[in-house]
This record gives sequence, structure tokens and C-alpha cells, in this order.
Amino acid sequence: MKKVIYLVCVIVAANLAGFGQTRSRFPRPRPNQPAQPPTATTAAPDPVATQPAGGAATSGDNRVDDGFTWFEAVSTEALGQNNIPYSTGWVLKSHVRVFGEYPNRSAIKLVVAKAGRAVATTRCEVDIYHRGANDIDESYMWTNECWRKDTATKEVGNFEVRVLTVNGDTDEEKLVRTYKIEVRTVHRVPAGQQPGEAPPQYFIPRHGEAPVSFLFLRPTGYTSYFEFGSRPERSGANLVELYFSLSPSTIGYDLPQGYMRCSVDGKRLSMPGPMPYADQALSHVARSFQVIHTDRDAPQFKRGTEYRDEIGFRMVRLQAPLTWGRVRDTNRLALEDYPGNWECSLMNNGEVWRTWRWRVGSNGMPDIHAEQKGNVNMYFNSFIVDMEIPPGGSPLDKRLAPVSATEGFFYGQRWTSAEGKAMAGKVPKKGNPYPVSSTMVK
Repeated sequence: MKKVIYLVCVIVAANLAGFGQTRSRFPRPRPNQPAQPPTATTAAPDPVATQPAGGAATSGDNRVDDGFTWFEAVSTEALGQNNIPYSTGWVLKSHVRVFGEYPNRSAIKLVVAKAGRAVATTRCEVDIYHRGANDIDESYMWTNECWRKDTATKEVGNFEVRVLTVNGDTDEEKLVRTYKIEVRTVHRVPAGQQPGEAPPQYFIPRHGEAPVSFLFLRPTGYTSYFEFGSRPERSGANLVELYFSLSPSTIGYDLPQGYMRCSVDGKRLSMPGPMPYADQALSHVARSFQVIHTDRDAPQFKRGTEYRDEIGFRMVRLQAPLTWGRVRDTNRLALEDYPGNWECSLMNNGEVWRTWRWRVGSNGMPDIHAEQKGNVNMYFNSFIVDMEIPPGGSPLDKRLAPVSATEGFFYGQRWTSAEGKAMAGKVPKKGNPYPVSSTMVK
């Protein structure tokens, strides 16, 4: 029986000489049963042994989980004369996970740099998970929502984010990943009829993530990929989860439930569960942020409510009506029962919103994507898969911007494979990539 560990949620705030760091901790529940031994026909093979990009962790492994990384530019303000707020800029809020065995008091350090010059440095305390003897995942340290308010800057444009590990025993620092971000602002006016301008809001665009999706085969008793505020799966069956990024419309913020239609090698599969739940696909928000441009430039907005144009990005977790491995739901199709080329579409009222393609091999597991072979790092049992957005986008999408293969993904990691570059080149255009003034609205 595995221990279930609940870490107490902690928010750390320091206000000495303008210093402050906030880091939220969330429970890290563990599986409540030992891993099931695989069999030749019904169980998934050892997932750790099958993934070179997400394999067994070693001491000081220092591999950053690129699928887990999430950055936000948090706008900061202060009060001036007559208690009127003014902008002090933005600070980086980060979610980072690094695979490996780390001693207590280890840390993750983030250095934001522009043109080679360090702009802000944040040292993030971490939680540490040590993989147990019967666990099938990996050891790692991680931090959620780490930020320091005294690192605020008003600089915008292109930055590097250097990720360093700090060994808790030796204080040795090691650069383990360099990401690229762009920081932009949105204009704002005061609420009501007050004259002037309100402090701007800052944000980090994620249009480069639009073509990226990955499949996570989640064992029963384990948390979701991002863990953020989640609990272990208690359905008693292994889950198949798909993750993808949106710049959402109103519908994309609501995330209505849809259904999935799947085929293997072109042959349509029949979902075995009771209707109407047999093919139901459940969407959940894994990560999200939003900022709002406001102005009164156009005549119709001089009075009354100001013009508003929201921009936001979110990561969606989609629970597919599928299962895998030995601990399966008998009302769900199991991946290993259908080796071959899979195609599954998320649909709503007959309309296709997303389509995914992957191949399940004779070992019952999806193939490792070429980008995972020495380029990007993912969690155990995780597989980048081909995803297609319908022409012109779906009702989930407010903004889609075609991306160049040279722009990269996972915050600037370059596409290195023909498959990845093809995926990047298929993103359609929808709406304006960034908010526009009310005078530009037709």
C-alpha cells in the first residue's frame, strides 16, 4: 500500500526592503495501490522503459519537463498621489518541474535576461517527490506559482528565461534549460467615465503552442499531468488524457462537453459504454490567464461602457472515452486492443473541433514522437501527438496565428523533426493575434 502524502498549501510572502516571493504548494497525493504487472496481451509494458525522453530518473538528472512549464507576466501596481494606481511593470510567475533525485533545500532559479543582460532573478523553493519502489513515474522537484514582486520591470519585448537547479547540499547551480518568451502590454482606461489611462497589463503570448498536443496515459491513483490543485484519479481505471492549448473564445472559456469519434487504420470504432456517455469527452482547465484591452477611442465608446477586447491563453485537459493497460474500464475501448494508426476527433453537435492522430505499436503503447528523441522532455507515459485544427479554427478559438517552424514550441524550443515542422505549418488563421483598438473594429 502506497502512502498518500498531503502537502499543506503554503503561500510565502516576504516584505523586507521591497522583497517578496510567493509560492503556492498543492497536495501531491500518491497512488493507493501498487503498479500492476504487465501481461503479454492486456497490460501496457513498463512505460518508463519505453520513453527515452521521459525515462527513469537518475541522481541529479536535471531534465526540465517542457510540457509542464508555464510562464505568466503578472502586472504589478503601486499607489501614487491621491491613491491613484500606477504601473510598476511585471514579474514572472512560473510553474517548473525538473526530473531527478534532489536533496532537501534544493531550489529552482529563474533568470530573465534580455540581450544577454539579466533583468530579474527569482529563486524558487521547491517540493520534492521521490519515486517509490513500486511507482512507475519519476522523481522530481517542482514549484508552482513562484514569483518575486521586487523583480518588477517595465521592459517589454523578447527575453530568455534561464532555468537553473540549485543543489540543497552543495549549493551548486546548474543551467538546465533556456526558454524564450515575449512580453507585451494591453492598453487600459479607468472604469466609468474617469479621464486618462489606467496602468497597462502585461502578458506572454502562447500562439506558438497552438499546434502542440500531447497524450498522457494516466494510471489509476495518479494525479493529472499538471497536478495543480488536483487529486488522484479514483475511478479505478487507467485514463487517456489529451492536452492542448487555446487562445479561447467565449465558448473556449466555457468549455462545453463534447464527444469523440475514433477510427483505427480508417475503420470506425464503436464505443462500448452506455449511451449517451459512451463517447463523452470531458474538458477541464489545466492552466489559464487573461488580460483585457480597454479604450474609448471610437465615438460610440466615448460614453457608456468602454470598448473591451480580451486576450487569454489556456491549457485544456481532455479526458477521452478510452482506457489502456491492465486496470481498464470495461466500458471503454483500450488502446492496446487496437494496434495501428489512430484518429480521434473532438466533436460537438456534429462539428469537428480538433482531430488527433497517433500510432499504437505492437507493444500496446503509442509511438514516441520524433521531437521527444533528444529535443524536448515529457513526463512518463506522455506522447506528443499530431493534432489538426479545422480550417478557420473552431468555436473554441478566438485567435489563431499561423506559426513558423523556426519560432519553436514549449517557449522557443526549435522544431527538429519533419513531423513537428509539418504540425507547426498547419495552424490556420482566425481573428487578430492581439487586441486591436476600437477604431479598427469593422
